[in-house]
Amino acid sequence: MIAPDFEVAVIGAGPAGSTAALAMHNSGLRVALIDLATFPRDKTCGDAVAAYVPKVLATISPAFSAAFQALPKKQSVHTCRVVAPNGRSLDFKFHESGNVVKRIDLDNFLYELAIGQTHVIPLPGRRVNSIVYKPDQNFWELQTSQGRLTARLIIGCDGANSVVKKQLSDGRLHPQHHSAAVRAYFTGVEGVNPESFELHFIKELPLGYFWIFPESDGSFNVGLGALSKFISDKQVNLRDLLHHVVTNHITIAKRFANAHQVGDVKGFGLPLGSRKIPISGPGWMLCGDAGNLIDPLTGEGIGQAMASGRYAGWMAVDCFKHQNFSEVFMKRYDRQVYKKFWAAHRKSYLMQRYLVPRFGFFNKVVELAHWSPAFRKWLQRAVL
Repeated sequence: MIAPDFEVAVIGAGPAGSTAALAMHNSGLRVALIDLATFPRDKTCGDAVAAYVPKVLATISPAFSAAFQALPKKQSVHTCRVVAPNGRSLDFKFHESGNVVKRIDLDNFLYELAIGQTHVIPLPGRRVNSIVYKPDQNFWELQTSQGRLTARLIIGCDGANSVVKKQLSDGRLHPQHHSAAVRAYFTGVEGVNPESFELHFIKELPLGYFWIFPESDGSFNVGLGALSKFISDKQVNLRDLLHHVVTNHITIAKRFANAHQVGDVKGFGLPLGSRKIPISGPGWMLCGDAGNLIDPLTGEGIGQAMASGRYAGWMAVDCFKHQNFSEVFMKRYDRQVYKKFWAAHRKSYLMQRYLVPRFGFFNKVVELAHWSPAFRKWLQRAVL
């Protein structure tokens, strides 16, 4: 039999793909790290990085975690400020600090870390057009914009519009399990605690929220998003709505009176983790956004991408160790990922559906949290 070009082809070199490649270090496997873009490249996102991300890297190698901790272009965040529809705010202090890091910096850091490993072969600037399994050769054939390559195992980390998901799993867009968002960068936003996320639940977005996240360079990632079904049903133009909020909202607009928008407003889609899809099969896995692993309430996805990428990398090593690439064996990966995230995502989905749109109830919950320290403590545990 002809040997494949690579043992593993990781398609997509963002946080999920680069972490998957890192997780296979010291394995002896030849890993192709493929991406349509060349790095550094930007990625439209809210830029919020979960507090557990350094731990994910540390479980692969303490050196990788130390490198992240030394990353200069990150803003440490200790608090999440939730602003109810009536304007009353509530601050939740994190047990561990999260970070805000522009994706052009975070993704390039992880990519450079990954391709610095001897087992990783970077293949940037390549679009994967098709993926076909060759049973007679026992490997996958990938047709790319720069030619054909083959691999025994595929890890799909190619984002919300994943080619791997569309061809091998469930690539359908379900508007009730999908959100859309827009973001822009601003300078000069007033009244921001540089160590706090801000989530504003406003009447214009009954199934979403408006955010302000501080960046390390003094700018702010500002955006809003909502459930795609709501956007479609109400024919909402998110770019117009963002402009309306920062210029006309009764409390928010005052803080943008002297602000300046830097660059264009950009949109992105978020396949939510409120429904399960097959994230593995014989000889393949999906990670991050490609696996529909975004938190349904907060829209957080970087932490999930990196954690699932780590699990996929470890699973790949086990597959070669046992020479088992069967669907039954691969389901260990699904179970591990869903054990980590499904309960939290389900809770977020229920809050998104039953708490956030009920403004009166939402306002009362925040008021009660101000009045009762015990309830506030319980609420913080429930939310965070």
